[in-house]
Amino acid sequence: MADNLFIKLFSRLPMARSTRAYAFILDRIDLPPDAVILDLGAGAGHGSTFLNQALPDARVIGLDIDYGPAMDKIPPEHRDGPNAPVYIQANAPEFPLADESLDAVMAMMTFHCLPQPQQVLNEAARVLRPDGALVIGDVNGEHWMGRPFEWVEHRFISPYTHAYTARELESMMAAAGLGGFTLLRRPGKEQGFMQWCVGYKAFPPINRGQSIPLTRDAEANRPVPGQ
Repeated sequence: MADNLFIKLFSRLPMARSTRAYAFILDRIDLPPDAVILDLGAGAGHGSTFLNQALPDARVIGLDIDYGPAMDKIPPEHRDGPNAPVYIQANAPEFPLADESLDAVMAMMTFHCLPQPQQVLNEAARVLRPDGALVIGDVNGEHWMGRPFEWVEHRFISPYTHAYTARELESMMAAAGLGGFTLLRRPGKEQGFMQWCVGYKAFPPINRGQSIPLTRDAEANRPVPGQ
């Protein structure tokens, strides 16, 4: 009875398979119209399809560990059509992508269950172009539901699940060589269940809580690396 209650409870939480998590971050970072974006842990492709529709000139790559050769996990509507997302099967710590080939890596409600999280961040840093952004939208490890979330995940989904705090993610991103760490939460829900943490490649660090400096004005004032 208790198990069923927890399953029902967590099924109602605003998990980021909901496209609202993608929409939230797209409203707060500035990507080039033809951006190349990796959707890490893409699953059935809901998020990848949303990115493709929100940024029709972008190239979206969905990566997951268990697609299989038939790709039957992905509904046809998420893989057909002009400039549809491309889906690849791979282990998260080893992206089959070239160095500095992506404008953004997004991990929505995925990072918490990865068995080798630091290696994944290292790979993200490798494949990001200079000024490229890594976005982790996930459970707020300081929220009171963080520990119950871990308990349910350990019992039913993954033994590796950990609800990370923003401070933990900031430290791990720094270890991967990513700077400019920014913590975002929904206005009016600063203590809410979801948080978005952003790190940048080859970008000077900024103070946590400051707005993400990827607006056109910030672009014009951005220092040139090496000068």
